Amino acid sequence: MADPYISEVKYKGGAASDFVEVVVDEGTDVSLIQVVVYNPNGTVKSTNSLGTLVDTIAGKDIYVISAGINKRGAVALADDGTVLAFVSFNKVVDADPGEGPAAGMSSTQIGTTNGSQSLGSEDGSSYAAQTPDAGVVPCFLRGTRIETDKGMKKVENLLAGDRIAKASGGYAELRWIGSVSIPIEGENEKHAPVHIRKHALGRGIPKRDLWVSPNHRVLLCSPDFELYFSDTEVLIPAKHLVGWMGIDIDTSIKLPEYHHLLFDEHQVILSEGLRTESFHPGDSVLEGMSEATLLELMTLFPELAQETNGYGETARPCLRSFETGVATTLVQDIQGLIASPNDLRPQKLPKRRSA
Repeated sequence: MADPYISEVKYKGGAASDFVEVVVDEGTDVSLIQVVVYNPNGTVKSTNSLGTLVDTIAGKDIYVISAGINKRGAVALADDGTVLAFVSFNKVVDADPGEGPAAGMSSTQIGTTNGSQSLGSEDGSSYAAQTPDAGVVPCFLRGTRIETDKGMKKVENLLAGDRIAKASGGYAELRWIGSVSIPIEGENEKHAPVHIRKHALGRGIPKRDLWVSPNHRVLLCSPDFELYFSDTEVLIPAKHLVGWMGIDIDTSIKLPEYHHLLFDEHQVILSEGLRTESFHPGDSVLEGMSEATLLELMTLFPELAQETNGYGETARPCLRSFETGVATTLVQDIQGLIASPNDLRPQKLPKRRSA
């Protein structure tokens, strides 16, 4: 039986999004396994059990611990007091002799990342920076109708200054519109649009067939979300809804023309009657954009060039990949109407930990 190992760690996202992912052999008793987060001075910041199983893939059980991690700090993985890994990022951390399972040990630096990346490993022996897929800005396919103060308008006909209906009520002024066309072949097949058919998420949701880029996030609602995600409404990428009735990948569109809409603040707007997000220029997305587009954006929003994630927070919590299965299992009543998936099996649901 292989030792447990740290398969992924994110340490620059802030306390709300930092996490440590641990992999063990399927069925392993994890009651004595701990993830211990160390401060830069070698003292213990937090001690965390693995909690509840998140998923099982290819004979491996996966656990995810949410915990704030300092970029100059470290993380120890221990089983019944025996340290299996003691890793750090921006510097070597010497654990205080009286602090935690790694007491008196020096950490092993496994690499560094920018604010949007995590460090991942297939077996715990070496780590590489991983960046969320930034090749396509979350956006709408040409022809999508957006709700405005003057009724529904096709996305390609919108202009800066138009007043766009917010899902929460009222209107927001559109500041910028961008577009990109991507040939769907070879490696680019992962950017094929997600097709959400009319009524897929309930009667009139959406009102017509809707196509969005795979990373475009859709608003899901459930009172049960508050227990796990601290909010009753969350945003989840459309690609993670594939498999629900009427939702699939459409590879028949060989050159999709995607349009993205930017406001002063991230918004949830109405596209064909479905609540979906506007463009959020986070760091991982900006890294995938052309220099000309970046220059245009930073002229409008100088704060993007001045700090990490300078645009601000998203309108609702955005779920990480391991949380989406939890959310879709919880949702039995999307948008207030029944829309149960055919291919989701009941699973144990982890309670999200506060940092």
